Parts: sequence; structure tokens; C-alpha cells
Amino acid sequence: MATVRFNTQFPGYEILSELGRSNARILKARHLDTGELVAIKHFALNTDAETLRRFQRESAIMTSIAHPNIVNVREVQLEAELPYIVMELIEGGSVCDLLKAQGHLDIPTTIRLGLQMASAFRAIHTQGIIHRDIKPDNILFRPLPSGELHFLLTDFGVARLHEQSNTLTGQSLMTYEYASPEQFNNPKGVNTATDYYSLGVVLYECLTGKVPFAMGDHSGIVTFMNKVLTDAPPPLTVSANGQSLGLFTPLLESMLKKDPAERLNDPDELTWLLKQAELAYLEAGRSNRSAVARPTVDTPKPVNSTQPDHSTLTRTSAAVPRLESAPKKGVSTVKILASIALTVFVLAGVYYLTAKPDSESDSSLFRAEQPTTRNTDTQTTQSDTAAARIKQQEEEARQRAKVRQEALAAVKNVRAKAVDFRVGLFGGIKHLQIQLNNPTRLSFTFVVVQVNYYKDGGGLFKSEKLYFNNVEPNSSPIQSAPNSDRGTRVTCKVASYESLDIPPASDSLTSSQSELL
Repeated sequence: MATVRFNTQFPGYEILSELGRSNARILKARHLDTGELVAIKHFALNTDAETLRRFQRESAIMTSIAHPNIVNVREVQLEAELPYIVMELIEGGSVCDLLKAQGHLDIPTTIRLGLQMASAFRAIHTQGIIHRDIKPDNILFRPLPSGELHFLLTDFGVARLHEQSNTLTGQSLMTYEYASPEQFNNPKGVNTATDYYSLGVVLYECLTGKVPFAMGDHSGIVTFMNKVLTDAPPPLTVSANGQSLGLFTPLLESMLKKDPAERLNDPDELTWLLKQAELAYLEAGRSNRSAVARPTVDTPKPVNSTQPDHSTLTRTSAAVPRLESAPKKGVSTVKILASIALTVFVLAGVYYLTAKPDSESDSSLFRAEQPTTRNTDTQTTQSDTAAARIKQQEEEARQRAKVRQEALAAVKNVRAKAVDFRVGLFGGIKHLQIQLNNPTRLSFTFVVVQVNYYKDGGGLFKSEKLYFNNVEPNSSPIQSAPNSDRGTRVTCKVASYESLDIPPASDSLTSSQSELL
């Protein structure tokens, strides 16, 4: 087959660079009319009938879905010499790039990836679509202003519609290390559970830096398949930075079951298990911080009433050496000195019995009174601190409420409109362009625009949702909306949005997401 030169012209687009290639070439391009940067995917070789059918399936699937965690398709051209599709450009890269650069992902990022893929699965599986090739290369990301990563599923080139699952098309295109057991021993029976297995392998690799079963340099495909079909994945221990991964064991065990009938196969259950793992991780982190921050308090030693008085011992020990060091001048001298020593001992004993209890009583009284004063001062200080903290929290809450109110008022200025479309001779709307105008200082993770198509008689024909991802402040992005077989008039409005710049209504840590009335 003759190859096509890199400078192939795509009408309406300026080719800027090549982003990558495998079975298809991916180009970075600019739309000449809008200036929007896009990615164009086309095959580098002249395509046969089967490749074209695969390409048609991919484009049909991608254009039928509008979801913030699925790469959006702008345009499909299947009648060109080389069929191609135009997609939104994701500049961040893929999860594969992250793993190559970092070795593994941290726990919060891994949980975020799993939650967003659960949302993507909910969108595709409810339409009877099986991706069949979930792997790090097919999960793209873009960084958000908050520093977090936003993940998007792409490349449905080997996906099949559920009703077409009786064929073997696409089996040879799967990536073995992320393939489910049934893709080896029962490819005709593949269902949505296979996507959950592959995602389980991705999460395992994100946490540990390696897949459960790897294709060795010298091990054949048969040996590898036997491991996938029979062996249990290596247990999770600790991550590369020493964090315990045991909290993910229930999740991954349910996702990596050999039998698809026993495997986790529900986006809500996946979300629940990920949230449980996230809660366990946060609780463990809080316990560790409390243990480090807790001050060490020296326990006062109790006073032992039987302990001898050090002053008495000092006086006694001082008297004894003088007795031993005295010169021996006769028995009488010795007797006299012994009598003096005895007198000293008697006087010391009388002093100890009379003066010492009063001294101990006074010091005990002092010791008893002093803590009471300190405790009262401490309680007063703690009370003042708590009152100040409550006052500060109330002030912060008022400030957040004020910022939220101002932000919600600004959101009302975010509008959508149809800037260009064509009506067919017998009806039908083609080449519809929707412009979103964001004149505010807010950034949006996504904005959902509802597009309504009206028939010639005025009745509503259908509605579509169009997602604008990562909308910057003071911007006016334009996107292509789905075509319609009927209709002569179009209206559109902002239906919902998500913005990290809008404080939540409560103290929840989740992003603000509201419905516009």
C-alpha cells in the first residue's frame, strides 16, 4: 500500500505538527476560521474495507457521546481519500506518559482517575458500548488550575457496539497486559465487565508502578495467557513512597476476578469502593498527623513520704567523716567524741520529727494550690482561643458566602448561541457551530450547553447536550454540535456547569456544581 505524505491537506485546517502514530497518525492542527487548536486522526496507509468499518464505528461512537471525561469529536470525514476525524486537543498527555515520568501515581490522583473513569463507563455502557482497550495510552489528562488532573477516555478504535459482539473484530488489536481473561478464552462473550478488568489493571499499575502480569522478554503468549487465566495477582503491600496499599485490596480483588459474572460490573459500586478507599486514606493521614503533633507531657513523680530527707543525710554524712578522721588520743577522748556524736544524732532526730512535717505540709499545700491556679489560667486561655476560632470561622464563612453569591451572579452572564449552521433543502441542520461566551473571571471545569432543534412547524424535534471543557476566563470557545436530520431552527442555553472558583454552599471539599434555572 502506498503511504501518504505528511503534508496531506485537510480542508479548513492548518497542520502544525505530528503528535504520534500507531495504526493511525495523529496531527496537531488549527481551525482556520475559529483559530481553535484540534487533533486530527487519520490513517497513514490507504485503508482496506475492514479498517474503514472500524473507523466508522469509532466515529459513530465518539460523536454520539458528550461527556466531560470522554474526548469530544468535532468533525468526521469518512468520504475523504483518507478518512479522518477532528477531536478536541488534549495538551496534557496520557497516563502512560505520567507513569513513564513518575513510575507510579499518588493515591489521591489514582482515586480521582478511577472516579472519572467510572463516570465515563456510565456514559458508554448505558448505550451498549464496550471500549475493549482500556489502558494508560487511551486515558488522556489535562492539568486544572487547582493542580489536580482531569482525565478523559479516548480511542474507541477497537470498541464494538454491544449488538455486534458476536464477531471477533478487534481482538488482535487489544493490548495483552490489560486484556481480560475472557478476551483470551471467550472473545465472543466479551461484555462490559471486560472494561472493569482492564481499568483494574490500570489502577494496579498506577499504585505499584507495574502491571499484575507482564509479558516477559522470553515468555511466550501461551505462558502469559495461563497466568492471566489462572494466577492470582500479586498482593498489594506498600507503594513506592512507603504508603500502605491494603485499603485498595477489596476494590482490586473485585475488579480483577477471573469470572466476568463475579467481577465488579457497575459504575455506582466502583464509585462506592473508591470513596471508601479515599475515606480510609484520609483517616490514616489524619491519625498520622495527630500522632506527630501530639506534645509529650512529663508526668510529675509522686512524692514518696518514706524517702529520707536529703538535708539530714548531708548533715549526717558530714559528721561521720569528722569522727573517723579524729586522732586517737585515748579511750576517754574517744568516749567524749562518741558522746558528742550521739548528741548530734539525737538533736538531728528531734529536728527532723518537729520541723520536717511542717515544711512538707507547707510545700504540699503550695503544690496543691499552684496547679489550681495554672488550670484556671489554662481554661481561660482555651476558652478565649475557642471563641476566637469560632469568630474566625464565622467570618470566613461570611466571606465564602459573599464570594459565592458574587460568582453565581457573574455566572448568569455566561451565554451560548448558535453562530453558524446550514439548513438542508428538505430540512435538517448541518455544520452547527455553538459559541460559549464567558465574560467573567471564573474558570470552568466544564459547561454543558443544551441545544434544541425545532421542526419547521415549530415543535421540538430533539435536544442535545454539548460539553465545553476547561473554559478559561474572558473566553469565547466554539464547538461543533451534532447534526440533525430534521429541523429548521436552533436554540441553546447553558444547562449546568462546574467551577472550582465558586465556593461550595457547605464546607464540603467537592467542586461546585449547580443547575441554572
